[in-house]
Amino acid sequence: MVPMGIDKEKVMLQLRRVEEYLGNLRSIANKLKETEKDVVLLHAAERLLQIAIEECLNIGSHIIAGLGLTRADTYREVFTRLKDANILSGKLGEAMEEFASFRNRLVHLYYEVSKEEVVSKLEEIYCLKDFAKQIVKYIESIEN
Repeated sequence: MVPMGIDKEKVMLQLRRVEEYLGNLRSIANKLKETEKDVVLLHAAERLLQIAIEECLNIGSHIIAGLGLTRADTYREVFTRLKDANILSGKLGEAMEEFASFRNRLVHLYYEVSKEEVVSKLEEIYCLKDFAKQIVKYIESIEN
């Protein structure tokens, strides 16, 4: 049985949005490789990375609250709590902590984020797909 505090439909809707953002990010990543100076694509990638990461943070926060886990005081801690609860693997939890830090840079220090950093994160977006897979696996495991 799913704990009362976890809304499975909400989580699945959020995961579908993550998948949609990932599709757009893959398309942008391919186009960014072809052009060196497309600032519009770069800014689109930054924004999509930000909202994809925030969607993962929202999912994580919902699960933490639903399970009554210790509240996360920072965005990084959202993924730390999921890792500590064995909802995310250690390796993926650490990668997602780095994505949370990158999200903070995009939001607060956007003027310092280089194209190389954005391209580097685009090469790691498979982590967001892995996040979705591990969350689905967890949700399915608690339904039984």
